[in-house]
Amino acid sequence: MMAIALSIGQMGGQMLPESCDSVQSKALQQSARDALVQRQYDLALQRFQMAFTACPGERSLLLELSQTQLSRRDFAQAIRAAQRYVEGDPRSVPGHLALANAYLMALKLPEAKLQAKQILEIEPENGSALKILGNAAYLSGTFIEAKDTFIQLLERHPEDTEAAYMLGRVYYQEGLILEAKGQFQRVLKLDPRFYKAWDNLGLCDQALGDNEKATRHFLTAIKLVEKDHPDYDWAYANLAELLLANGDAEQAFRAVSMAADRNPKSPRNFYLGGKALDKLGKDDLALSWLQRSAALDPNYPEPLYLLSLIYHRLGDEQKAADARNQFLAVKTRQPEKRR
Repeated sequence: MMAIALSIGQMGGQMLPESCDSVQSKALQQSARDALVQRQYDLALQRFQMAFTACPGERSLLLELSQTQLSRRDFAQAIRAAQRYVEGDPRSVPGHLALANAYLMALKLPEAKLQAKQILEIEPENGSALKILGNAAYLSGTFIEAKDTFIQLLERHPEDTEAAYMLGRVYYQEGLILEAKGQFQRVLKLDPRFYKAWDNLGLCDQALGDNEKATRHFLTAIKLVEKDHPDYDWAYANLAELLLANGDAEQAFRAVSMAADRNPKSPRNFYLGGKALDKLGKDDLALSWLQRSAALDPNYPEPLYLLSLIYHRLGDEQKAADARNQFLAVKTRQPEKRR
């Protein structure tokens, strides 16, 4: 993402000179960027903060601070850093993009939409703003708006793989599996290493009943992310769910264990792990995994339902009733969601 570097700061609209040790700041910036490449996010954050202290007028560092906080999943601080930049330059497109993206990652979807629309008022053809607008609509469940936005973007930029991928996701959510599959295949023609497209192509083939193809596509995605994308866990979890459906609980648990290692904050990973352990007859471990899943997301109904069944089987009717009542309360509040 582009950033605009300023040599002086702004406070309340008044331009104020600020002292700057540019040599030290640039050295710290380079050290921070090197740490980012190594995924040493805490170190990168520390060095960017030191660089900004050394040269407060180098306001573009606020954008790099925001991006680093996003990598650390500290969304509140990412938003604040981007806000500070925008306060100093209210017409900055890079600043509003950073803020919109931080809002999107924090699932503050109305705010993300508002920022994206402000960017489009300045630059109507801005593809990054259109993506944020489309993603916010998708995550809001307003699929018609999301679809229209991504189609509009692809009409202007037909080789935009991210837009085609997200259009495929919208089609998948709408149950238009063949249309979704077509978009993921379109992505892979443009970029054969687009691992999310391989993963979602597997979901499409699974929905169409071709488990053999689905397995191959999940494994292709896993091969691509194994070393280069250590935070991506979906392909492992999707493969685990397919293996569970095929009755292979042991291999499913191996796959979802790797998913949980990559993303220990995913309630779905722990639910699938608990489900596999339940099928393997390991009640105590299953309860532990399912309780972890429910703790990570109290509004996730599936682990609650399985907990109620296991408690009932073990003869603990009070816990079974509590879990079942929680499941029913959550289920009535939430529509069924696709993966």
